[in-house]
Amino acid sequence: MGLFNFNKRQPDIVKGRIGFYGLTDWWLSSFNETERNYIVETFKPLGETESSLIKGDISFLSDSKISFLTKLASWFTKEQDEKIGITIINKAEELIENSSDVLDIHFLFQTKIVINYRLREKNDYSFQDAINACQKQIELSPKAKILFEKEYKNEPLPSHKGFEQLVIIEEKRQNYNTAIEISEKALREGWYGDWENRIERCKKKLYKAKSEK
Repeated sequence: MGLFNFNKRQPDIVKGRIGFYGLTDWWLSSFNETERNYIVETFKPLGETESSLIKGDISFLSDSKISFLTKLASWFTKEQDEKIGITIINKAEELIENSSDVLDIHFLFQTKIVINYRLREKNDYSFQDAINACQKQIELSPKAKILFEKEYKNEPLPSHKGFEQLVIIEEKRQNYNTAIEISEKALREGWYGDWENRIERCKKKLYKAKSEK
């Protein structure tokens, strides 16, 4: 008997972005063949006629591994893509280190909020994961603010998903004091949003709730 069985199909070599970032083992173990094919067919960045996710020799990409996975997850935020989106964004979060870029982490949590909040009525853990992601993004907000101001000089800060979503959640829960505190923090830091009106509205609701007791 020979040393090699040439009739046995050898596994395909994963190239492209997945191969470049050293994510081959994760890619093959986290998704079945049907899911992998669906991800490849769905992920079509602007300007690409054929997905570069697993094909092509790539020698340089400017995105970090976290940034790449966050962008990949953003293609799978719909409810029917629940498993795929969550698997990708959770992998990105696993890769966070002390040396990780703050804005990469900022956008990671933004995407995690979007994915999990859309699933909030489907299961309890997604709702709690969305809240946790909001809180983590808010904890990072002072550092993110500095980097946004440095990178985009003379431009106002953008909106902040963590602040916005958590305020909505707390207001719906009738936790008006908490919603006010969150809004005031966002306002102080300068994140874009209708914070003054949110604060005023929650104060009125809080006054009404107290007067009805």
